[in-house]
Amino acid sequence: MDISSTRNQVIDYAPCRYSGSRLWFRGPRRSLRTSYVACLGGCGVYGRYVTRPWSQQLEMSIGRTVVNLGVENSGIDAFVNDPGALSTAANARVTLIQLTGAHNTSNRFYATHPRRNDRFLKASQSLASLYPEMDFTEVHFTRHLLTSLHDICPQRFGIVVEEVQNAWQARMRSLIAQMNGDVFLLWFAAQALPDVVDGLTENELFLTRATVGPLAMHVKKLIEVVPKTWRADDEFLDVPEIEMSRAAHLPGPKAHREVAEAVAQAIIPALQ
Repeated sequence: MDISSTRNQVIDYAPCRYSGSRLWFRGPRRSLRTSYVACLGGCGVYGRYVTRPWSQQLEMSIGRTVVNLGVENSGIDAFVNDPGALSTAANARVTLIQLTGAHNTSNRFYATHPRRNDRFLKASQSLASLYPEMDFTEVHFTRHLLTSLHDICPQRFGIVVEEVQNAWQARMRSLIAQMNGDVFLLWFAAQALPDVVDGLTENELFLTRATVGPLAMHVKKLIEVVPKTWRADDEFLDVPEIEMSRAAHLPGPKAHREVAEAVAQAIIPALQ
């Protein structure tokens, strides 16, 4: 989900780092000295425009320290490429990994920024050969890149989608393999996990049941939460007026409350 990380003046996000990470996470900073739960992901974990994100609500519900390792605009590469974030997640008793868009994963066709994974860095010779008519010089974001490729040739675009999905699967398997505790995957979105790729309108691009399915054998469970209310009209109290349209794409307090309850129910047996 492509959302600006500009701080607003209503909520103090208390940005912090863990274990020498180069990434900034939402605070307040939690102690890592005792058993804890780690939550990795993007905007759905970070909780912009929400006073108490679901990680904080989960902490109160289960009585364990919960570390928010959400990074806005990130894909899975942000964590794989950051030793500090990786070690923090690996040492957790339980690690929750939010399923974020596969399009922000570096692959054999294009490279993304190692921390801001929504940023397009460069196209490979393979992609240049597949799309010789494409001018990559004015492209700065992955979604812009993919929209342009699709508009040029939807048929060739299918080859790109398949490569991106394969790269995402491989990166996810690598991340899961490095965790020491129990791992749960989390689908937290306004719509159910789709069966097929349907255009470029979804927030978490190219993730389907077929893409996620092979990961099931490597984790405890896939937790699927599609909130009844993604963001209600009365949930903009903590949003600056100029950022209202941006906030509408992000889950509100009711959605965070719903996912906190679902996650607590799923992971409590693993903590006993």
